[in-house]
Amino acid sequence: MRRTSPFLRRGTEVDMDSAMTPMIDVVFLLLVFFVWTASFVAVEQVLPSQLSSQLGDQQAETITPPDDSDLDQVVVRIAWRGTQPSWAINDQKYADLESIDRQLQLLAGAAAATPIILHPQSNVPLGHVIETYDVAKRCRFETISFAVNPQ
Repeated sequence: MRRTSPFLRRGTEVDMDSAMTPMIDVVFLLLVFFVWTASFVAVEQVLPSQLSSQLGDQQAETITPPDDSDLDQVVVRIAWRGTQPSWAINDQKYADLESIDRQLQLLAGAAAATPIILHPQSNVPLGHVIETYDVAKRCRFETISFAVNPQ
Protein backbone atom coordinates (compact mmCIF):
# COMPACT_ATOMS: atom_id res chain seq x y z
CA MET A 1 0.00 0.00 0.00
CA ARG A 2 1.33 3.28 -1.04
CA ARG A 3 1.23 6.30 1.25
CA THR A 4 0.01 9.58 -0.10
CA SER A 5 2.52 12.39 0.05
CA PRO A 6 1.50 15.66 1.74
CA PHE A 7 3.31 17.53 -1.05
CA LEU A 8 0.99 16.36 -3.77
CA ARG A 9 -1.71 18.87 -2.82
CA ARG A 10 0.01 21.85 -4.38
CA GLY A 11 -2.98 23.03 -6.33
CA THR A 12 -4.90 24.25 -3.29
CA GLU A 13 -5.57 27.95 -2.90
CA VAL A 14 -3.71 30.03 -0.32
CA ASP A 15 -5.93 31.83 2.15
CA MET A 16 -5.34 35.62 1.82
CA ASP A 17 -6.15 36.38 5.44
CA SER A 18 -3.51 34.00 6.73
CA ALA A 19 -0.90 35.47 4.34
CA MET A 20 -1.60 39.15 5.14
CA THR A 21 -1.62 38.93 8.93
CA PRO A 22 2.17 38.44 9.29
CA MET A 23 2.79 41.21 6.73
CA ILE A 24 0.67 43.70 8.70
CA ASP A 25 2.51 42.73 11.90
CA VAL A 26 5.87 43.37 10.25
CA VAL A 27 4.73 46.77 8.93
CA PHE A 28 3.53 47.85 12.38
CA LEU A 29 6.76 46.70 13.99
CA LEU A 30 8.78 48.70 11.46
CA LEU A 31 6.60 51.74 12.04
CA VAL A 32 7.09 51.52 15.81
CA PHE A 33 10.85 51.07 15.33
CA PHE A 34 11.20 54.15 13.11
CA VAL A 35 9.08 56.31 15.41
CA TRP A 36 11.15 55.33 18.44
CA THR A 37 14.47 55.91 16.73
CA ALA A 38 13.50 59.22 15.11
CA SER A 39 15.03 62.27 16.67
CA PHE A 40 12.54 65.04 17.37
CA VAL A 41 15.09 67.30 19.07
CA ALA A 42 15.87 70.60 17.35
CA VAL A 43 19.36 70.74 15.89
CA GLU A 44 21.62 73.10 17.80
CA GLN A 45 23.29 75.84 15.82
CA VAL A 46 26.91 76.82 16.19
CA LEU A 47 27.11 80.13 18.00
CA PRO A 48 29.51 82.64 16.45
CA SER A 49 32.22 83.77 18.79
CA GLN A 50 35.32 85.88 18.56
CA LEU A 51 37.89 83.72 20.35
CA SER A 52 41.55 84.51 20.16
CA SER A 53 43.91 81.88 18.84
CA GLN A 54 46.84 83.56 20.56
CA LEU A 55 48.34 82.01 23.66
CA GLY A 56 50.04 83.50 26.67
CA ASP A 57 50.03 87.13 27.72
CA GLN A 58 49.85 88.57 24.21
CA GLN A 59 47.13 91.09 23.45
CA ALA A 60 44.28 89.81 21.33
CA GLU A 61 42.69 91.96 18.64
CA THR A 62 39.29 93.22 19.73
CA ILE A 63 36.56 94.03 17.27
CA THR A 64 34.11 96.72 18.21
CA PRO A 65 30.61 96.78 16.77
CA PRO A 66 29.72 99.79 14.63
CA ASP A 67 27.65 102.72 15.82
CA ASP A 68 23.90 102.54 15.31
CA SER A 69 24.05 105.72 13.22
CA ASP A 70 26.04 103.85 10.53
CA LEU A 71 23.36 101.19 10.12
CA ASP A 72 21.03 103.00 7.68
CA GLN A 73 22.57 100.97 4.89
CA VAL A 74 25.81 99.07 4.53
CA VAL A 75 27.76 99.44 1.29
CA VAL A 76 30.32 96.72 0.60
CA ARG A 77 32.68 97.86 -2.14
CA ILE A 78 34.75 95.28 -3.98
CA ALA A 79 37.77 96.63 -5.85
CA TRP A 80 40.39 94.85 -7.93
CA ARG A 81 43.95 95.84 -7.01
CA GLY A 82 46.54 94.21 -9.26
CA THR A 83 45.94 90.49 -8.92
CA GLN A 84 43.64 90.34 -5.90
CA PRO A 85 40.44 91.91 -4.62
CA SER A 86 40.11 94.39 -1.79
CA TRP A 87 36.99 95.13 0.20
CA ALA A 88 35.60 98.14 2.03
CA ILE A 89 32.52 98.36 4.25
CA ASN A 90 31.21 101.93 4.43
CA ASP A 91 34.63 103.21 3.25
CA GLN A 92 36.55 101.23 5.89
CA LYS A 93 39.05 98.95 4.13
CA TYR A 94 39.52 95.26 4.90
CA ALA A 95 42.31 93.00 3.68
CA ASP A 96 40.54 89.67 3.25
CA LEU A 97 37.16 88.00 3.06
CA GLU A 98 37.43 86.55 6.59
CA SER A 99 37.58 90.03 8.10
CA ILE A 100 34.57 91.02 5.97
CA ASP A 101 32.77 87.96 7.33
CA ARG A 102 33.54 88.93 10.94
CA GLN A 103 32.44 92.53 10.43
CA LEU A 104 29.21 91.51 8.68
CA GLN A 105 28.44 89.07 11.50
CA LEU A 106 28.78 91.94 13.96
CA LEU A 107 26.51 94.09 11.82
CA ALA A 108 23.95 91.29 11.49
CA GLY A 109 23.98 90.84 15.26
CA ALA A 110 23.21 94.52 15.72
CA ALA A 111 20.57 94.85 12.98
CA ALA A 112 19.88 92.07 10.48
CA ALA A 113 17.22 94.21 8.80
CA THR A 114 19.87 96.65 7.56
CA PRO A 115 20.08 96.52 3.76
CA ILE A 116 23.40 95.40 2.30
CA ILE A 117 24.49 96.91 -1.02
CA LEU A 118 27.27 95.10 -2.88
CA HIS A 119 29.14 97.50 -5.15
CA PRO A 120 31.79 95.68 -7.23
CA GLN A 121 34.02 97.42 -9.74
CA SER A 122 33.53 96.34 -13.33
CA ASN A 123 36.87 94.49 -13.49
CA VAL A 124 36.31 92.32 -10.40
CA PRO A 125 35.94 88.63 -11.33
CA LEU A 126 32.44 87.27 -10.74
CA GLY A 127 33.71 84.58 -8.34
CA HIS A 128 34.79 87.17 -5.77
CA VAL A 129 31.45 88.96 -6.03
CA ILE A 130 29.60 85.67 -5.46
CA GLU A 131 31.82 84.82 -2.47
CA THR A 132 31.03 88.21 -0.92
CA TYR A 133 27.32 87.68 -1.59
CA ASP A 134 27.52 84.24 0.05
CA VAL A 135 29.17 85.76 3.13
CA ALA A 136 26.33 88.29 3.43
CA LYS A 137 23.71 85.53 3.01
CA ARG A 138 25.48 83.36 5.60
CA CYS A 139 25.28 86.29 8.04
CA ARG A 140 21.47 86.21 7.52
CA PHE A 141 20.89 89.70 6.23
CA GLU A 142 17.34 90.15 5.03
CA THR A 143 18.04 92.46 2.06
CA ILE A 144 21.09 92.17 -0.19
CA SER A 145 21.21 94.37 -3.31
CA PHE A 146 23.70 95.12 -6.05
CA ALA A 147 24.73 98.63 -7.04
CA VAL A 148 24.18 99.42 -10.70
CA ASN A 149 26.30 101.74 -12.81
CA PRO A 150 23.88 104.19 -14.53
CA GLN A 151 25.99 104.32 -17.70
